[in-house]
Amino acid sequence: MGEFGGNEKWNENPFVFFEEGELINQGMEKMAPPSPIRAIYEKLAPLIIRSPPAKRYPQEPSGVAGFNILTDPLSALMPTSAVPDPIIGLTTQRTMRPTVQGKEGMATHLNILVDTSGSMYGPESYEGGECYGYSPNGYALGGEDIAMIVVAMMVGQASISGDSFAIYSFNRGAKVVWEGPSQDYSACMDYLLADYSPGDDQRPFAPSGGTDIGAGLNLIGETMGEYDFDQSVTVVITDGSFRSLSQAQSQILNRGYTYNDNFIRAMGPTFYVIIGSTSAEQAALPQSQREETVADESVKSFQEALKIEYNRPMDGCVLGFNILLGEDGNFSDFAGSLVDMARVNSGDSDITPCPRI
Repeated sequence: MGEFGGNEKWNENPFVFFEEGELINQGMEKMAPPSPIRAIYEKLAPLIIRSPPAKRYPQEPSGVAGFNILTDPLSALMPTSAVPDPIIGLTTQRTMRPTVQGKEGMATHLNILVDTSGSMYGPESYEGGECYGYSPNGYALGGEDIAMIVVAMMVGQASISGDSFAIYSFNRGAKVVWEGPSQDYSACMDYLLADYSPGDDQRPFAPSGGTDIGAGLNLIGETMGEYDFDQSVTVVITDGSFRSLSQAQSQILNRGYTYNDNFIRAMGPTFYVIIGSTSAEQAALPQSQREETVADESVKSFQEALKIEYNRPMDGCVLGFNILLGEDGNFSDFAGSLVDMARVNSGDSDITPCPRI
C-alpha cells in the first residue's frame, strides 16, 4: 500500500503517489495561512487608493519643425519625413516641448494618530473585545485590526502623492509607531500588514488602558513642530466615548499640554474620525430610524468643542462611522474617506479641507 507525502517528488508534483517505504522524511511543512489583515487590504486597496492622472515626461516630442542637419541632431529626424513633406515642403523633425508637471517643491506631510485604548481590542485578542465584522476566512476584526488596514491604505496614498508621513498612537500616554517624516512606504506597509498572532504586543496598534488624545497631539507637536512643512494634514482615529462637551474639550484642547489642537491645526487641516459599530439590523434601517450610537454623540461633542474654540462651524473636521464590515456594511466608505484625507495635500481630494487656523 502506498502513501502520500515526501519532499522532492512532492515539490515537483503534489499528487505524486509513493510506494511503501519510499517516504524519506516527515512530509510537507505546514503552510501558514495568509494574514487576514493583508487579505482585506489587497481586496480593498485597488478600489480605494486613487492614482493621479498620468504625467508626461517634462520634455517629450509634441511638435513638428523644419529639420536642419547642421544644427539639429540626426536622431530627431522623423524617418517618415526623410524626404520633404508633400504638404509643407520641408524635411521635418520632432521638437521637444516642455509639458505641465503640476506643483513642485512643496513640503507636504501626513500625520496619523490612532487610538490604542482597551476598547480597540478585537475578539481574537481579548475575550469580550469589540467586533466590527469578519475577514473572508472568519477572523473577527476589532478596532486595532481596522486601524492597521486603513492606515496602510493612507500610507499607500501618501506614497502616490509623494508626502512624507509619521504614525503615532495614544492610550493613557502616547508613542511613535513609525518615526517621521518618513518616505519608506513599502517597509511601513509590510510592518502594518504582517501576520501577527492575537495578543502579540508587537502589533502596531496593540491596545492598552486609557484614552488621552491630548497626549497624542502633544507628541505630534514635539516631534513635527521643528519641521517647516508647507502643509501638514493630521488625521486622528478613535473609538472613544466623548458624550459631553467638556470631555471633548479636555481631549483636544487640553491646556495642560504644550501642544494641542490649536498648534496642530496651524500646521494644516486636522480631522477627527470617530468609529463605532452597528448591527446588521440597524444598518438596514433608513438613517432617520437608526438609533443614535456613542460614536454619533461623540461626533456632536467634538464638533461643538471646535465651533466654540474657533467661533465658526467646524462640522467637516469631525466624521463618524458606525462600521459593519461585510457586504452590507460601510467599511469601504470609511476606508475611502480616510484615504481621501490622506490625499488632501495633493489637491485631488473629495474631502473639503478642514480650515487651517
